[in-house]
Amino acid sequence: MIKIHDNIFDRKWLDEVTDRLIEAPWYANNTANNDTWPYGRQGTHRILGDCFFDRQSDNQIRYNQTDLEFGNALINSFDHIQHKVGRKMRLIEIFTNLQFAGMDGTEHVDGSPNQSAFILMLSNEHYPENIGGGFYHKPTDTTVDYKYGRLIEITASDAHKGLAFTKPYVARMSVKYLGLNL
Repeated sequence: MIKIHDNIFDRKWLDEVTDRLIEAPWYANNTANNDTWPYGRQGTHRILGDCFFDRQSDNQIRYNQTDLEFGNALINSFDHIQHKVGRKMRLIEIFTNLQFAGMDGTEHVDGSPNQSAFILMLSNEHYPENIGGGFYHKPTDTTVDYKYGRLIEITASDAHKGLAFTKPYVARMSVKYLGLNL
C-alpha cells in the first residue's frame, strides 16, 4: 500500500524543520536492512541520519539528547499525521535521513505488516525543475516524484528506497515516522 499526502503541514513549519536539520549533526550510523545484534551495524547500506525517537520496548524510549525541543516538535507532528490519515497509531520511531547526489539507497523495509511508515520529503534548496529525489516503492513498481513537504505513507514491510537528487551538493532530507496501527 502506498498513499501520497500533500499540503498537510504549513510551509513555515516545513521550513523551520528544514533549517533545524541543516544545523543538526549527521551521523553515518543509519543502516538499512541491518541484520546484526545488538548494534545493527551491518546491512545493505549506510546513509547519514539521526534518531529523534526510538521505542525500544513498552517502557523504554530513546530520545535525541542533542535537541529535545526539536525532537518534541517532531513527536507532536505525528499527532497531526494520525489525524490526517484517520487512525490511531502508537509511535515507534522517528529517524532523519540525508542524501546527496550519488547516495541512492538500496531497497529495504522499515517494519512489519501491522505498521505504517511515513516519509516526509525535505530539501535544503527549492528547485522548480525535476532534479530527482524521488521515492521508489517496489510492490507497486512506482517512483513517486519528490515534492517539498510531501508525505508518503506505506505499509512498513513494503520494500522501498529513497533516491538522491541528481544535482550535486543539494541535500535531500527526509523524516521517517514509524507507527504501530492500533
